[in-house]
Amino acid sequence: IEKNIPMARNKHGDDLAVVFGVESYKNISGASFARRDAKWVQKYFSETLGIPEKRIYSGFDRDVTKGEFLKVFDEKGWLDKRVKEGKSNIYVYYAGHGAPEMSDGKAYLVPHDGDPNYAMQTGYALEQLYDDLGSLGAKSVTVFLDACFAGADRNSEVLLKDARPIFVEVKSPSARGITVFTASSSNEISTSWAEKKHGLFSYYLMKGMQGAADLDKNGNVTVKELGDYIRENVSDTAGILDREQTPYFSTSENDRVLIKY
Repeated sequence: IEKNIPMARNKHGDDLAVVFGVESYKNISGASFARRDAKWVQKYFSETLGIPEKRIYSGFDRDVTKGEFLKVFDEKGWLDKRVKEGKSNIYVYYAGHGAPEMSDGKAYLVPHDGDPNYAMQTGYALEQLYDDLGSLGAKSVTVFLDACFAGADRNSEVLLKDARPIFVEVKSPSARGITVFTASSSNEISTSWAEKKHGLFSYYLMKGMQGAADLDKNGNVTVKELGDYIRENVSDTAGILDREQTPYFSTSENDRVLIKY
């Protein structure tokens, strides 16, 4: 996936993207290969989706604080100031830890300085992310999350103190018309693939964008083709690695073309 990256037919000057990758954490164990995943996904967003580099906001490790989430996604934030209503397609990619709030089962993304044991206070709520993105008036919004919310990291190490069971099932917030690809079901781990030095989900996301997801060989990759490709291959490879991981995607735009070759 790091070679022969397809080039977009045209630059999409109205589109926007946000790429966050947190591999190293201040308070907890790291998310293996998350920074590497994010940097390569950024390259695919630029070259394969044709998004101008100046319209891609990226952050890695210690730069990804809760304040960065607010700066980018909140009202009058980075996206809000640049989106062209009805014209901009927005793409968001996050690799790192997620965490459940034990009191209500809601899902949170964990910034570099966050603490999953205080997810509500130090994390960024997935529900808020979807609400913020849905309010921008974009032509489309597509979110890729290589994170899990089960209370463990990519190597199955427990992130939550005294969590019983270890894997906590979170409530999936409504995405309200947003297309969402997630690395695993709500009570599963998002695993890494040491052989490839990538997260399992991110590897097949990029492999699909490279062209493997063009299942009917017509030179286009649709939302459904990419979702089906990721789900089948991640699930199969996870089984070979003695893991269970079933990616999930939700959309009302199955036939929307993401990539043209």
